[in-house]
Amino acid sequence: METSLTAAVDALRRSGLEPVVRQAPRQWSASPVEPGAWVRMPGEEAYAVVTVADIRPGERVGDWEQVDALPDPAAVLGFTAAFYERRQSDAQPLEHGDPLAVPSGQFHSVFPEDVVAAVEEWAQWEATWAVVPALEPEGRRRARLQRLATSKLTSDRVPVDVALDPALLSVLSERQLEDLDETVAGLFLPGIRWWFPRDRTGGRLAGRVQVLLREIVPPAKPAGKGIWLAVGVVPGGGLRAGLTRVAGAAAHHRWDRMPQYWQSPATGVDELWGDAPNAGAVVDALLAGHAMDALDMCGVTTDRATARVLRGLPESFRLREWTDKWTTNATALMADAAPWRWAGSVVDGQRPRRLETLGGFGASRRPGLFLGSASGAAHLTFAQSGSPLVAPRVEWERDLDFDLVRLGLVTPGQIPLRR
Repeated sequence: METSLTAAVDALRRSGLEPVVRQAPRQWSASPVEPGAWVRMPGEEAYAVVTVADIRPGERVGDWEQVDALPDPAAVLGFTAAFYERRQSDAQPLEHGDPLAVPSGQFHSVFPEDVVAAVEEWAQWEATWAVVPALEPEGRRRARLQRLATSKLTSDRVPVDVALDPALLSVLSERQLEDLDETVAGLFLPGIRWWFPRDRTGGRLAGRVQVLLREIVPPAKPAGKGIWLAVGVVPGGGLRAGLTRVAGAAAHHRWDRMPQYWQSPATGVDELWGDAPNAGAVVDALLAGHAMDALDMCGVTTDRATARVLRGLPESFRLREWTDKWTTNATALMADAAPWRWAGSVVDGQRPRRLETLGGFGASRRPGLFLGSASGAAHLTFAQSGSPLVAPRVEWERDLDFDLVRLGLVTPGQIPLRR
């Protein structure tokens, strides 16, 4: 049996693949230069590269592994197949120049036929790991919205009181105390009851949620904690407004830019929902699982990774096992979005803010969708970041009253507005 790159190339061609021989990628600049058989793989820029290498038997019979250092008495000459893909941080395409790259996957064998089988399997990686975006069943969604409508329509029974922490009051200046008194006196209680977040069932107030209304004392540092007037659920099911020390930049539930909910009632639903003639079509696309179509209708751009996740494609070969989780969570996130409002919530040059975490990994690299701006338009990106900066939900989520009215579960006249 011949162990040479020529033998590997011939085996690849017999299987119908089209290898091209050129310099193989190197993990380190000091690594030796050697030729490799490159085979184009699905993806933006991905290749399987087969090289001749020193390998040794693995722990299980039939397995082979890379030799880390020579001499090794167990080493034999064999083949290594490595999967390479270009990442956003790469400065140049893989096939140009003198590429330095770390493989996303590797396979070793002394038999060229085994290597060909591995490459053929890799050639199907996108189709193998792709998923169909899963939506909440229509019946379950309608039942949840019916419970939400009932909860809102009976919200006038929810008691709301005010209890201000004396310890936090003591640190306020005279001017801050005056502003706080004026704010508390002007609380729009029907709006607080109506829009306070509900739990996953839709029928009960979200017990662990704290809604920030207004920042009374700003933090000493941008990401630090300030003193806020906030509303939360108290034992017994009522709501209570009080002072709390919290990092507003990391809070999902902030209404300081939505005074219509708690301070200055809106004059109409367009002021709450955004005046977008195509909003109905956008929501229909979102609820049908066509998030990318909905974003296009709203002029929202995306990066490559976001587009792939929303379409049910693996973000990359290296992270292919996360496709189902990320696509499911991203689809659920987008189902309640209002992308026609995003252009008004982003600022050019502002750091992108997280919408939601999609799950996986540790606190330092939490995968998620981030909303920012690019070329004057709202831009959605996928990233793995530990940044605590989030976009408040009222800035990117849809007011579900929009859906309740469309389904005939409430009327615009029942929504708390300025009369």
